[in-house]
Amino acid sequence: MKQLCHIYILLTALLTLAGCAQETGFPFPELPSAYKAPITWSITPEETRALTNSNVLQSSCTPVADGSNESIGIWGDYTLNSNGKDETFQEFIATELTYITGSFNSWEYSGEPRYWTYQAVYDFRACYPQKLMTSLMTQMDATMFQGGPINTLELQEDILLAATQVNTRTANLSEPVRLDMRHAFAAIKFKVKAIDGFTPATDEGLTSCWLQNKNNNTNLFSPSGYLVHSGNTQPDITWYPYESTTAPMYLWRHEGVDFIYENTLYTPNAGLEGEQYTHNDGWLLVVPQKVNEGTLSFCYTLKNAGGQVFSVDIPAITYEEGKKYTYMLEIKGSEAELKVTIAPWNHIESSYDITI
Repeated sequence: MKQLCHIYILLTALLTLAGCAQETGFPFPELPSAYKAPITWSITPEETRALTNSNVLQSSCTPVADGSNESIGIWGDYTLNSNGKDETFQEFIATELTYITGSFNSWEYSGEPRYWTYQAVYDFRACYPQKLMTSLMTQMDATMFQGGPINTLELQEDILLAATQVNTRTANLSEPVRLDMRHAFAAIKFKVKAIDGFTPATDEGLTSCWLQNKNNNTNLFSPSGYLVHSGNTQPDITWYPYESTTAPMYLWRHEGVDFIYENTLYTPNAGLEGEQYTHNDGWLLVVPQKVNEGTLSFCYTLKNAGGQVFSVDIPAITYEEGKKYTYMLEIKGSEAELKVTIAPWNHIESSYDITI
């Protein structure tokens, strides 16, 4: 009887252990090696008025001894479901990303490497230059930037933004996180030339030019605005124009850029008064917005015109972020014709022309 009892107890124990082994074997698997990989980065910039390719962006973010280099700011959160409830954790907070050269050139951040969290969904947001964005933004996290008003009369600095989402359940985590940098501003440039036999006076020249609203009504061109960068899988850049003025905007002066037949009057020259209008290779960075018909004018003066101000209305147009607008003012005696060429900012040549 004792022997049967011992056999029963032994069988019960073996069945219990077998049940435990079956019950606990699958919820705690060995993590795949990909999830043990550190988070790394790949930056894809658009061409800009100063950052013409990825090599230029890399060189501007390469650390130098005096600390004057730029960097890309990174924000990163991840969401993890625990006991049926989503919880969000911060991973990167205004972390500076710089380009380190050496045996292996790469984008890196200071401190210990960060590793992927298994089964989490990550949101990442980036901005360039990092130093500028931290001073401009009122709210920053991995799902949204919000800030302003950003005044382009005082600030002519190209702003690049990026956002992406990574689901660790489906992504190849051994690959770097790709950040496609996008322009926050629109860019415009003005050129003036004489055509069709119009011969300017000897020693003529363009002495100044600027943009100007024609009245104080609402819905006028605004040099400032609030920026909201939201979304994750499809990031959106949204501008809210803030305040308009009838005072001259982006005023540029010179003793007289030579006015020669079929040559461009407006050229980028170093050391001119009103540098905000003439640096950036002649490109003016503006808040993306709609321009209504008959509200905005391009004004200019000539060296031998006795201070007379000439103006041409800017036809209705919508300035979009990431696009460049080149205006050509063709002077035909007492008449003038304005043409605009529109192209994505990362195209060297224009994609199409519109004559207005």
